[in-house]
Amino acid sequence: MTAVPDPALPVPVSAATVLWVDGDALHAQAAIAVLAQRCPAWRVVHSPSADAASLLLAAQTWDALVLCLDPQIQDLPSLLELCAGRPVLLCLDAHQEVLAARGFRCGLGDYALRAADGSHLPELVHRLSALVGRQGLAAAPGAAQPLRTVDARIWHEALTLLQEQRQGLQVTLASMSQGIFRTGPDGRITIYNQRVLELLDLPESLMAARPTLAELTQLQAQRGDFGAGYNLVDHRGRDYVARSAVDPAPEVYWRTTRDGCTFEVRTTRLPDGGMVRTFTDVSDYVRVENELRESEARFRGLSDLSSDWYWEHDADGRFVQLAGDLSVNGIPLSSVMGRTRWEIGALNMSDADWDAHRAVLTAQQPFRDLELQRQRPDGSMHWISVSGVPVFDAQGVLRGYRGVGRDITERKQAELQIERLAFFDALTGLPNRRLLMDRLQRATVATGRNHAHGALLFIDLDNFKDLNDTLGHDTGDQLLVRVARRLLACVRESDTVARFGGDEFVVLLDGLHTEVAHASSEAAAIAQQILTALGKPYDMDGISHHSTPSIGIALFGQRPSTPDELLKHADLAMYQAKAAGRNTQRFFDPDMQAAVSMRAALEADLRRGLNQQELLLYCQPVVDGSGKLLGAEALVRWNHPRRGLVLPGEFIPLAEQTGLILPLGQWVLEAACAQLVHWSQSALTRPFFLSVNVSVRQFRQPDFVTQVLGALQASGANPERLRFELTESLLLTDVEDSIARMEQLRRHGVGFSMDDFGTGYSSLSYLKRLPLDQLKIDQGFVRDLQTDPNDAAIVRTILALARSLDLSVVAEGVETPGQFEFLQRHGCQAFQGYLFARPMPAEMLERALLPAP
Repeated sequence: MTAVPDPALPVPVSAATVLWVDGDALHAQAAIAVLAQRCPAWRVVHSPSADAASLLLAAQTWDALVLCLDPQIQDLPSLLELCAGRPVLLCLDAHQEVLAARGFRCGLGDYALRAADGSHLPELVHRLSALVGRQGLAAAPGAAQPLRTVDARIWHEALTLLQEQRQGLQVTLASMSQGIFRTGPDGRITIYNQRVLELLDLPESLMAARPTLAELTQLQAQRGDFGAGYNLVDHRGRDYVARSAVDPAPEVYWRTTRDGCTFEVRTTRLPDGGMVRTFTDVSDYVRVENELRESEARFRGLSDLSSDWYWEHDADGRFVQLAGDLSVNGIPLSSVMGRTRWEIGALNMSDADWDAHRAVLTAQQPFRDLELQRQRPDGSMHWISVSGVPVFDAQGVLRGYRGVGRDITERKQAELQIERLAFFDALTGLPNRRLLMDRLQRATVATGRNHAHGALLFIDLDNFKDLNDTLGHDTGDQLLVRVARRLLACVRESDTVARFGGDEFVVLLDGLHTEVAHASSEAAAIAQQILTALGKPYDMDGISHHSTPSIGIALFGQRPSTPDELLKHADLAMYQAKAAGRNTQRFFDPDMQAAVSMRAALEADLRRGLNQQELLLYCQPVVDGSGKLLGAEALVRWNHPRRGLVLPGEFIPLAEQTGLILPLGQWVLEAACAQLVHWSQSALTRPFFLSVNVSVRQFRQPDFVTQVLGALQASGANPERLRFELTESLLLTDVEDSIARMEQLRRHGVGFSMDDFGTGYSSLSYLKRLPLDQLKIDQGFVRDLQTDPNDAAIVRTILALARSLDLSVVAEGVETPGQFEFLQRHGCQAFQGYLFARPMPAEMLERALLPAP
């Protein structure tokens, strides 16, 4: 009989050696006392300082290190560098949690927060115990662990459970519809059920004698159960035991007896060298399958005679069956089976259309005449129409759908031809007046809803009647066709170009800017493109012909207007263009025309100013809490020869819209590098950084990184003193590309700051991944933080977030001592605003803020 352990014996507990580093002797004494109660076999050595602990770490091996930090400590001790491979537990105050974040990067195991009343000590000891336990498992995987004492009651319960399991197994074998037997390593049958005797017509006396497979095979061969060459073993007549020695994979095969019964035989090799074999009577299944095969053959024969085709898909929408004439689709059957209708796709279906179709399937509703347009491999287009109904099993569970499809290409072509005759100009193929009015009606409704603007351009060809009179109507028709092509090349795909009648064309521009000035500028720019395109000569059968347009523009969206009113306004503006000398454009609103002219003049002046070096570099200081200068933000001013000093707000938006922001941004970068080189020549100014604002358009340029590195190399500026200020709009698209560019520049020392933080749509999941050094609180939050509780709460949140992410913060727009005091009180350490200094030329900044040598 097996001896039962004495339950009174103590449970063995594993030992550990712990180095406890704590400058607070009372705290260390209390913690070690708690640990002694929890783990009495542990050895704990107390060290009062990190320096003393360094000697102990080097002198012997420790299972764990507890490092209790003084509340005044702001950085991790160098002691952690000696702890490679050892679990380390930090004990610190709540305001020191940022040190734990840094410690995790160095391989820290865990940390616990200290409580003044000592209530944290049990949790501290618990975390240490768990940390040592995990380290022990990781250090010796699979190692035998000390076992606790088990009393006799547990052994009896286990034995009872084993007996119940054996009885359950016997009941299960007796109730199985399959015949089953098991062989041992010697090849003899050790376990079987009554069903195998019935299926194979075997005497129980033979099975009780534990026969081998060879003996069973000999019996069935003598009786001729399976015919010559086949037996109980497998369909090749070879012994499965011998074969399994080299091929342990299970085998499934069917065997039909002489009396017509069909068995499924399944054999599985066991690890001990034996095997399990089951026999299932599948005669009824084989009979039904044969009948089904004959039925399907009849169905396919009928389907092949029909111009429609039959389909089935499962509950997930994947095609499982197709029958009929599928040649019209031009898609191989292998490309359809197992795929869904939306995976195959259709040219006329958007994501929203597919969502609507899937909603019908989810609701288990029938659908009819779903029209799909697809392109065949030869490039031709075709249309199909499909209808389907849901299929349910006997329990009412959805099995899938079945239905029919048919080719409707000829019908759709006829419908398209009818539509073209009704809504399109027969000569140019452009929308006619009827379709234009419909789209104009829709556009006016849409602009009123989304607060955008649209524009109607009424275009009349100058002196077209002279061409018709001199060269004939055929030549005039050729000119109209070519004008239509040039107009289409000047607009976006979403815009509408229509032939209004005769030599009159109308262009409908939709989705322009929400601001009137910006929208009118966009319309004027497209009108200018049309003037340029239509003003180029036409080759008319060897004769060069010049034709110019007059364009009237009516903007809509600011106030309600009907399509007829807009056409009248654009027509009147077109006649104003003709009265102005033809080959020009005019707005219906005189004030808008003046604004467009002024904007065009400002753009021309800015291009000239860039070429004539009229830009100036200004700096706005960034200071610390004591007013000491840390660096500056680089700002640009335009010294206009007539208007004087122009502020950025007047020309930066224009530069963004016209693309001039790229050369302007390059100038600011080069000027900033030159300023850094100048500052590096003096010990007083050498530590200053200089921040440069970078527009999204400039940052997205493929060669942006190359341009920055080229400017730094050409100037000799220190890249560690250069910082780029980026806006949150960079987070909206191409986040991975932004991170890659920032990382590439950061490897060369360039820093990054998130400008106007809190005003955009930044995602914290992206923010934590961006290689940022600094956040800048937008001046809009700083301005009202003393009067608006919401702004004050936002500022405090940004400062707390920055501390958690280990980022510095600069507050912009600090103008009052109260704002300055609030920001300092809540942890802000850098400031920028009129309270300290206004933007000024760099040389003035040096004279005003630097002490005299």
